[in-house]
Amino acid sequence: MSSPKATETIPYLYRFLLTNVESLFALGGVLMCLLNPGFYLAGLTRETLTAIQPSTQFIYTQLAGGWLVIVFIEAVVLRFVDDVRVWKLCCGAILLSDMLYTHSVAQAVGGWAEWLKVWEWTGQDWGVTITTWPFVLVRVAIVLGVGLKEGERKRL
Repeated sequence: MSSPKATETIPYLYRFLLTNVESLFALGGVLMCLLNPGFYLAGLTRETLTAIQPSTQFIYTQLAGGWLVIVFIEAVVLRFVDDVRVWKLCCGAILLSDMLYTHSVAQAVGGWAEWLKVWEWTGQDWGVTITTWPFVLVRVAIVLGVGLKEGERKRL
């Protein structure tokens, strides 16, 4: 029995957001971590930083490598593999990364108690949220079958 096609099961908007929009945002994150990690760090920590310690550059290179895997999965694998099971598995894998990324965002501002004070968020906090959460929610929807065509939602 063959798996349902992603193009027939997963709404176009979900597919477009992950394969086009988020893959570009993630590529931007890769470039930022490689070329200007101080700017990346300042955006998460609410600190004004112009440079990072050269001895910590390897951490940003590792982070960029992880995001590059996500870029490849979204821009290449999901674009060229028309199988809803593969989409669900890839989205599930990226959600594992999303969990730790989200926790790291809270850590960067002093923990969850501080992060939950949305009335104190900076423009950069809102930017991180707006460029992260819609895509996380799309992945959750795909994994759980929310919005997928009826009859194909529960198959995996």
